[in-house]
Amino acid sequence: MTKLSMLTTAASLAMAFAFVAPFAMAQSPPEHAKVVLADHSMRASMLIGMKVLDDHDQVLGTVVEILVKDQAVEPTAIVAVLDLNALATRLVAVPLSHLKVEGDKAMMPGVTQKMLVAMPLYDYEGGGRGR
Repeated sequence: MTKLSMLTTAASLAMAFAFVAPFAMAQSPPEHAKVVLADHSMRASMLIGMKVLDDHDQVLGTVVEILVKDQAVEPTAIVAVLDLNALATRLVAVPLSHLKVEGDKAMMPGVTQKMLVAMPLYDYEGGGRGR
């Protein structure tokens, strides 16, 4: 099994769990576990695994990775998105500034599931955009 197919399988399992997990049991994180700190910096460890929601609180995907380059470039969030047409999970790269984090929610205002699915696949091995 190739590294890419293992990552795709892991992302698929994570997405399947994200859509099955009950939202009613979600609780606010404790004060010490805030995602956005007082100086407006974000904790990557708290972002990874966070569901990304649209304007109507519908799940668009899940943050699976935060990428930081060794230069003054904006960090990137890798989001696992369920492609309902292909019944598969796609990884897409989104500038971190496109995620609006409030409390324990990550929102992408104005973005739809179709828009994310239409984005090029993210390819870890190719260092960016895939097919």
